[in-house]
Amino acid sequence: MPAPRKQSPSSPATSQPGGPASVHPAVAARIRQLALQAEHRRAIAEYRARRAIDQQQRINALLLELIDTLASLFGTQRS
Repeated sequence: MPAPRKQSPSSPATSQPGGPASVHPAVAARIRQLALQAEHRRAIAEYRARRAIDQQQRINALLLELIDTLASLFGTQRS
């Protein structure tokens, strides 16, 4: 009876799930690329959200200044 053969190091039976032997290098590179793209999109979305908030705050400040100016012209004070 022949001795059982050893599994090759790249055999699915010997590779760890999620380990380096389980993902082809090209697939791993694509995964990294997609992750970087997603991170970039999130950063852009955060920047745009912060910018919109800043613009709204500037508009609000200008409106309050305008109201104060108009109130002073008509001799009334804003409370």
